[in-house]
Amino acid sequence: MKEIFVPNHLHLLVRGYVCNPPKDVQLVNNFLLDLVEKVRMKVLAGPSSSYVDDLGNEGATGTITLSTSHAAIHIWDAEKPYLFQFDIYSCSEFTPQEVLKCIDEHFKIEKANYIFIDRNKDIFEEIEKGSY
Repeated sequence: MKEIFVPNHLHLLVRGYVCNPPKDVQLVNNFLLDLVEKVRMKVLAGPSSSYVDDLGNEGATGTITLSTSHAAIHIWDAEKPYLFQFDIYSCSEFTPQEVLKCIDEHFKIEKANYIFIDRNKDIFEEIEKGSY
């Protein structure tokens, strides 16, 4: 008999600055695939990344669809410090530290703040805030 998957609803939002913003979208795709492996998730579709060259919004953006939800990153590279915003929602188990370490390995985090929401309960009941 096949084991039934019981969803775990975790949501991590990160805002910070990196030292090595990617210009090559393949670097963003590589990061997303590495992240999925490191946090024990499965790819459903993607990754898909693009470089945006709209004045004032320059930078790489990428998403990946997981069998347990999604992850997305946006990195603005026109002005220092290089701002990034990251979001992962998953029904699998993961920690903010695992995700932040992966971002740091790929783009070298200068500074970051996060909110980690356990959405298994009331959305405002289980919120963890932190820095990296």
